[in-house]
Amino acid sequence: MSTDSRGYWREEFFLVALLLLFFIAIVALSYHIPFDARLFPLLIGSAGILLTLGISVEQVRRRGARDGSIPRNEEHVVSVDWPRYATALLSAPIFGLLFWLFGFIIASFAAMLLMPVLMGYANRWRLVVIAIVTVAVLALVGPYLLHVDLPHGLVGDWIIDKLALRAG
Repeated sequence: MSTDSRGYWREEFFLVALLLLFFIAIVALSYHIPFDARLFPLLIGSAGILLTLGISVEQVRRRGARDGSIPRNEEHVVSVDWPRYATALLSAPIFGLLFWLFGFIIASFAAMLLMPVLMGYANRWRLVVIAIVTVAVLALVGPYLLHVDLPHGLVGDWIIDKLALRAG
């Protein structure tokens, strides 16, 4: 997780333990709700539990290495500066605002395109392809295969009403 030689293994362990407890709480608290409402928390909670367990196994494996050095590929080392911190702190509130105003598709597409770039990741063509494919698949799977109407947001609902695009 850390990209410098100071070794933040205690902080990383605490963060992973906190996330593991959070995801376990999501799964535990979702058992007393109806099945259709329980499905999403169970999927997210289970995926989070598996992810945190995988991260902890990797961290224990790295910590167990005697020399303490982790070989780094220099092209994957990202500079840590204020845009990364601002993106990490403000991404959830801004995504929530975009989701409320413009709906799922536009908010997800914007988040998938902007957040990695603001955090300093390269290879923008790969980001564009992944964003387009992911949002397109989710936009098709939700309404057509799962029969779940994705939120359109305030602006999207206004446009749909203005152009009379709603069925019924």
